[in-house]
Amino acid sequence: MRTNKHGVLLWLAAGAFSTGFMPLAQAQIDDKLSMEQIMAHTDWMGIAPERAYFGQDGKSVYFQRKAVGSETRDLYKIPATGGNAEKLSAADVVVADSEQRFVSADRNYTVWLRNGNLFVIKDGKRQQFTRTGELSGLLGFVGNEQIALRNDGKVSLLNLRNGEQTLLVNIKNDDDPLAKKESPDYLTAQQTRLFDIIKKRETDKKEAEKLQRELSSQAASAPLPVFLGKGREFRSFSVSPDGKFVFVSTALPRKDGRGDKMPHYVSSDGYVKIEDVRSKVGTAAESSEQLYVIEVGTGKAHQLNLDKLAGINEDPLLALKMDAAKRLGKAAPKAATPRAVYVNFRGVRWSQSGQQLALSLLSADNKDRWILKLDLHQAEKNNWQLAHRLTDQAWVNDGSFNEFGWSPDGKALWYLSEESGYSQLYVQRDAQTRALTSGKFEVNSVQLTRDGKWFYYRANKKHPGIHEVYRVAADGQRDEILTDMNGGMDFELSPNEDKLLLTHSTTTRQPDLFVQAATPGAKVIRLTDSASKEFSQINWIKPEIIAVPSKHGAAPIYSRVYRDSKTQIGERKPAVLFVHGAGYLQAAHHGWSNYFREMMFHNLLVQQGYVVIDMDYRASAGYGRDWRTAIYQRMGTPELEDYEDGIDWLVDNANVDRQRIGIYGGSYGGFMTFMAMFKSDKFAAGAALRPVSDWAHYNHGYTSNILNTPDVDPDAYARSSPIEFAVGLKRPLLICSGILDDNVFFQDSVRMVQKLIELKNPNFELAVYPIESHGFREPESWLDEYRRIYKLMEREVKGRQ
Repeated sequence: MRTNKHGVLLWLAAGAFSTGFMPLAQAQIDDKLSMEQIMAHTDWMGIAPERAYFGQDGKSVYFQRKAVGSETRDLYKIPATGGNAEKLSAADVVVADSEQRFVSADRNYTVWLRNGNLFVIKDGKRQQFTRTGELSGLLGFVGNEQIALRNDGKVSLLNLRNGEQTLLVNIKNDDDPLAKKESPDYLTAQQTRLFDIIKKRETDKKEAEKLQRELSSQAASAPLPVFLGKGREFRSFSVSPDGKFVFVSTALPRKDGRGDKMPHYVSSDGYVKIEDVRSKVGTAAESSEQLYVIEVGTGKAHQLNLDKLAGINEDPLLALKMDAAKRLGKAAPKAATPRAVYVNFRGVRWSQSGQQLALSLLSADNKDRWILKLDLHQAEKNNWQLAHRLTDQAWVNDGSFNEFGWSPDGKALWYLSEESGYSQLYVQRDAQTRALTSGKFEVNSVQLTRDGKWFYYRANKKHPGIHEVYRVAADGQRDEILTDMNGGMDFELSPNEDKLLLTHSTTTRQPDLFVQAATPGAKVIRLTDSASKEFSQINWIKPEIIAVPSKHGAAPIYSRVYRDSKTQIGERKPAVLFVHGAGYLQAAHHGWSNYFREMMFHNLLVQQGYVVIDMDYRASAGYGRDWRTAIYQRMGTPELEDYEDGIDWLVDNANVDRQRIGIYGGSYGGFMTFMAMFKSDKFAAGAALRPVSDWAHYNHGYTSNILNTPDVDPDAYARSSPIEFAVGLKRPLLICSGILDDNVFFQDSVRMVQKLIELKNPNFELAVYPIESHGFREPESWLDEYRRIYKLMEREVKGRQ
C-alpha cells in the first residue's frame, strides 16, 4: 500500500483488499485493484488536455488542463513540433490566442474577445485594442479591416486600422411609432379638415421625418431604427461579410411550461433551499420563428415567406392526434399548419462575397430539416430556393450531421445528410447534387480548405468504433485516409492548412495531443502524454470489441467484452451487463470512454471472476439512421432484445452461467435496468442509477424527438415508461439517485419507490445522495454507489445458487 504525490491511496501490489475482495488466481491483470483506488479523485490517473487548438500562426498549440486538486482550468502552450508545455501566467493568458477567433478574408487580421476586451494580431504583431471590458457579441469581419459587434439589436463596425466605430444597423423588436395608419378614424380626419394649423403641423412633421430619413441614408449619420414588431425576441443574428445585409430571426418569448422545484436539503446555511428547474416534455408552447433579411443601406426588412416550403402545410402527427382525441372523447383536432419552424444551431451561412445566404431550418415537430438558398440581390422578392429537404417519419438528428456551408466562389453549397441512412457529404452546384462520400459509415467535422479543393472530415470507415481523419477532393476524384491510429479521434486543421492537430485515445489511455502534416502517411508527432505513472503501470484489460449476432433482425450489436485469459476454463462464470447512457452516445468504440470509472470497475469485476459486456444497443451513435431511430415510439423494447442477445452470446462464447447475470447502468442505463428487471426474467439483479422511470417527466428537447409528446402519442409513453411495468419486478433491485439531479429528477426515483411500495414489493433498495446531481462529483459518493453495486452483484449474482 502506498500513496501517490496527490495523497491518493493506491493498491498496486498483490495482497489483501480494503473491501475484503479475494484475489483471483491467474487473472489477466497482475495488479489487484481496490474500490477506493478506482473511485478516488481522478487526479491520480493523470490529467488529460482539453479544448486544444492551434495558435494563430500554426506554430503553437494551446490547451487547457484541470489544476491538481481543483476544478479550475489552466491554459498551456506547446510548440507544434513537440517539446515542453508551458503553463501560462495570468498575464500571458490575457493576451494568448483564443480558440474563438475571427480571421479576415485576406488573412491580415486575427481578432478575438477576452474578458470583454478586443485583441488583434496584425502582421504578426499582437495588441490589446480595447480596455473597457464591456465588449460582447463579436459577429465577424465586414470586409478586411472592420469587425462587427452586436449589442442587442444594434450592430456597430469597429475599424481596426483607425479605431473608428460606426453604427451599422439598429434593429428593434417594437412597433414603428411613425408608421402610417391605414385608415384614420373619423375624429382624426376631422381635425385636419377643420383646422389649418393642425394640417400644417402634420405636414411639417412628415417633411421633417422625410429629411431625417434622407440624412440617415448618408454614411455620416446614424441609421434610423428598423422595427420588426412588438412582443418578440431575437433568436438568430448574423451580418453578411460585405456589411450590406443582416439576417435576423425573432420569436415570441419562450414559454417553457410549468417549471419544477428541486430542494437542497444539505445547504450552506442549514435551511432548505428551493431551486427552480426545467419543465417537462410537451408542456412548452411552440412558437415559429419569423425570418428577416435587412438591407443595411435602406433599412428595409424583408420577411421571408415560408408558405410554400415543401411539407410546411402537412401535419405528420395528425393521425396520432386524432386517435388520441377519439379515445378521450374530444373533437377531432385540426392539422397544425403551417408547422412551426426555427433556425438550426449555427444555421446561418453566408458566401464570402456576402451575396448568397444559406439557412438550415428545423421543424418544431422534429420531422424535417430544410436548407434554403437566398440570392440577396432578390431579397425583396422573397426569392429563396429549397436546396435540400431531409424528412424522417421518426425524427431528424438535429444534434449531429447538420454541418453545411459555401464553396469559396459562392457557386456551390455543401452539406451533410442522412438521406442514404448514414451521414454523408454532398455538394450542390448548378442545381446538380452529388455525393462526395458514400458507404455504411458516418461523416462529420467537415472543414473545407480556403481554396475549395479539399474537404477534410472525420469518419468511422474502418470499423464503426474506429475514427480517422480523411480528405476528399471537391471534384470527388480522390478520397484519402490521413491518419492510421485506430482509436478515438478528433481533429483541427491548422490556420495554414498544412497540419492536423489530433486528439487521440485508446480504450485504456485517455486522450492526448498529436500533430501531423495534413497529407497521407505523414509522421505523427506526440505532444502530450498525460497518463500518470501509477495509472500506466497497471495492466488494464483491453476490452475486446465484438459483434454480437442479433436474433431480432438487427445488424450485429457491437460490444465491449471484459474477461480474463482463462474464461473457458472451469465452471461457468457470473456476468454483468453494463448499459451506457444516452442522449446520443457510442460506447463500444476503440477510444477512451467517458465511462472510465466503469472501465476500471469492470477490470475489478474480472479480477473477481466475472465477465462484463458493454453493448451499443439500438439507438447508440455510430451506426446510421436506422439504428438510431429503432426506438421511435418504443423505447426500451429493441434495447432489451439486444441485451438478451448479448446474454446468449455470453453463454455460448464466454462460458457464462445463464442463471447468474446482473445488469446496471446510469441515466438511460438506469431506465434500461428498470425495463430489464420489470420485463425480462433473465437477470438475477439490477442496479438503476439516476434512472428515468417515466418519460412524461423528462425534458422536451430529447424526449419529443423519440416519443412525440404525451398528449399526441400517449401509447408511446405507456409502452416506454418503466413505471407502467413495475409489477413485473421479481428479483433484487438497487436504485441510486442524487437529490440535486436537475437532468433526471430525484422525483423519478421517488415515484418509482412509491409505486413499488403500493405493489407491496420487497425486492428493492434506495440509496440517496443529498449533494449530488446527475453526474457525481465527490469521490465518496462514487465509492458508496459502486460498493453497493458490487455487493449486490456478489450477493445476488455471483452468490446465486
